[in-house]
Amino acid sequence: MRVRTTTILISALLFAGFAAGALCGLYSAIIDSDEELRCSTLAANIQSFSASPNRVYTGEEVTFTATASSTTPDTSLTFIIYYDAIVPPYPTNNTNSPYTVHVTDNPGTVTAKFTYDRLGNLTAGTDTYYCVRLVVSDGSATTDTNLISVYVMENRAPTFEVPLPESLPVLDPGEEIDLSIKISDPDGDPVTANWDFGDGTIAVNTTGVALPAVYFNQTHAWHPVTGPGIGGSMYFSLVITLEDSYSHTKTATRLVTVMLPPNGPPIVEFAASDTSIDPMDEVAFYANAKDPEGEALTWTYVFNNSVEDVYVVVYHTDATLPGTKVWNNISYSFESPGNYKVWLYVCDGLVPYQSLAHNITKLIPIEVAGNSLPSVVEEIVMSEESPCIDVGIGFFAVTFTIQTYDADGDVISATWDLDDGGDPKMNTSAGGLVIYTFMQERYFDQTGVYNISVAVSDGVLDHEVVRYREFIVASNNMPPSAVSFNFTYDAGNYAAPGEEIEFSITLFDPEMDVIEITWDFGDNSPILSFNLTEYVDRNVTCVVRHSYSEAGSYNVTITYSDNEMFGVLTHERIKEATVVVDTPFDRIADPWSWWDYTALIAVLMIPVVLLLNLVLTRRRRKRLEAQGISLEELKLRESFQLDEPDDDPDEEMEW
Repeated sequence: MRVRTTTILISALLFAGFAAGALCGLYSAIIDSDEELRCSTLAANIQSFSASPNRVYTGEEVTFTATASSTTPDTSLTFIIYYDAIVPPYPTNNTNSPYTVHVTDNPGTVTAKFTYDRLGNLTAGTDTYYCVRLVVSDGSATTDTNLISVYVMENRAPTFEVPLPESLPVLDPGEEIDLSIKISDPDGDPVTANWDFGDGTIAVNTTGVALPAVYFNQTHAWHPVTGPGIGGSMYFSLVITLEDSYSHTKTATRLVTVMLPPNGPPIVEFAASDTSIDPMDEVAFYANAKDPEGEALTWTYVFNNSVEDVYVVVYHTDATLPGTKVWNNISYSFESPGNYKVWLYVCDGLVPYQSLAHNITKLIPIEVAGNSLPSVVEEIVMSEESPCIDVGIGFFAVTFTIQTYDADGDVISATWDLDDGGDPKMNTSAGGLVIYTFMQERYFDQTGVYNISVAVSDGVLDHEVVRYREFIVASNNMPPSAVSFNFTYDAGNYAAPGEEIEFSITLFDPEMDVIEITWDFGDNSPILSFNLTEYVDRNVTCVVRHSYSEAGSYNVTITYSDNEMFGVLTHERIKEATVVVDTPFDRIADPWSWWDYTALIAVLMIPVVLLLNLVLTRRRRKRLEAQGISLEELKLRESFQLDEPDDDPDEEMEW
């Protein structure tokens, strides 16, 4: 009953959409008719206006393409697209319609994208379609308009038919649990279930059409890694996210409880023989620890120069009686000036549940006198994270920024390599205990992958700190497209071996870039390559001729590209066609054999035999009639004679 009600509702919505679309189309026809009456006085003229796709779900992007021209010379065209041009009652103009404005040369083509985020008219919110109006002006008070429809449908999120229970059992570390859910999608879309178990583990279930409910199953065990001294419970958030092919999601979260064995942390003492030293001085570090359970201990020393870890060493001590103090002392020489941090991590990890977590941490700062390295932020900052060149402008400006500080107040210099093939750019500070921000600007007029670097130095030997930033510069350059592709045979529906075939392809590129095209004729002949530059109305044509030496079916592959790697869509396209080459059939005369003549004579003898039989029968009939007997009577008597016995076989009957 629910399916039937849904079907009736969908049918009603579709009927309403079709009816409204027809009304919008009628209004468009009226406008077109009126425009035809005025076309002789209009200079601006719309050649085409389309939406792709024109039936979408809410949240899906629609691409609008319009082409127009004007008879007014030396003018530009202004395209205005109203994405929600009309509201009920029709045909009422929607003054609140969202719109975009585009200016092109004459003639011009515009591509715009728009996303409808709800059903029906943006203002009224009632219908399941939108009327989209295009207005084109050539700047001399002459305009042309066109109206099309876009239908918007609603797609619903998948649902949990049977979710996980609200309360899951309490688990031990490593204990497996079987998990099962039942899901469905009201629109019958494919559904993906993403299981995030909260411990860094992800699992995925997928299904095809999910209109009838389906089950998703997983088995999982949690292995918590914690520091010693942590007992009781550890909690994980199990998050299950359902997602259909339209990015509609439904999420369910469950709390998982894992019981941990109790354990006490070690008690650690850490000291150094000195904390302010000269370069090459040796410092003794004294460390002791006692563990409430007397477990074996892991000791990790980490020496850091404020930039990176310069030395790491690990020791292990055996288990002892509970509460026994254990010592582990080391010494280290600091060769270079700077500010150091010495970390000590002590762990009594319970394998496999509490391994190498270093929950007990001690820190001793060490100052080594001398000139220190300049401090530099980790990353070069860009004014635009994702630069994109507008082909109408031809370039994109990006400002690069780096911050640095010198603890000694030295003059800082920054040397920039902007990856432009030119000389390095320089920044220099005035010195002092000030945070300096160095900036450089570069104009990008080509797409590609760029690597910007800056080397910061305080003038001291080996005090250069380098930072890199790699990024992609893209553009809104559109790829070329095939307008037409043709080839013909001299006669029939195939070519003969050696026959020259003319191939012609016309390509369209909005930016009129140089197009590289290759021809592979599929017969192991050399591949032809051309660079196309001679455009007419943004179209360029390539004509080649080729012949095949042998009969067969050949796959012709044409690959063309404007070599724009980081533009919109895919910029390398392929066009394919099949060429059939065959040998014409020649009819050969077959000479007759003696069997053929014998058969012909036999056929011709049939009427002769029939005629001879007719003549003999007539002669016999006349002879019998002369004796007073008909042929039929004779046949009747002969039949009686055959049926009765002969009394006197020697007697001869006369007729």
